[in-house]
Amino acid sequence: MPTHLIRSVALTALAMMVAWPAHAQPGPTAQPPPNAVSVEQAAIFDVTPVTGALKETRQKGQELVWRARRTPNERRFQLTDMSVALLRNESPPELKITFAGHVSALGWRPDGEPKLNVIVRTLGGASIYSWTFGVSVRCADNKRPLPPLDQTVPNDIATNLFANAGAVEISEYREPNSPILTARVCPSGG
Repeated sequence: MPTHLIRSVALTALAMMVAWPAHAQPGPTAQPPPNAVSVEQAAIFDVTPVTGALKETRQKGQELVWRARRTPNERRFQLTDMSVALLRNESPPELKITFAGHVSALGWRPDGEPKLNVIVRTLGGASIYSWTFGVSVRCADNKRPLPPLDQTVPNDIATNLFANAGAVEISEYREPNSPILTARVCPSGG
């Protein structure tokens, strides 16, 4: 093999070895996309019995606020007046969980549906049930009541869940490796 060809192959191999690790791992200071948003903090509610068949979350002004990731002081959209109810029916035996709340766009709307995770916990904090669903946010939303969303709990855990529900946590849900939620400015006029 001619010397110039050996040098060329060796130089190419060396360049590949030097460049490869730089592409294999993202830098530790990677910025989120410019319009990336995330929930400021989860909302946690105490559960109180209302009747023998109904338990509801106690209101303390909890809200979920999506903020810009790059500038966390900037609010994008929010859910307020949230509540979760557990309603037990004896005949036929079933337990339904219902979520309600109000949504406000604050001049921004998400690209896609933000997903929420409702986690029912015992008084000690152990998770005993979770439920995930999407919420629609439109530009014109200003404390718009969401239609109540409900889910029937499987019968094999319904009795235990109703008896031991002590708190409910509502947080943003993201699937592993899913794209980061982004938001865009609403056009003028809503």
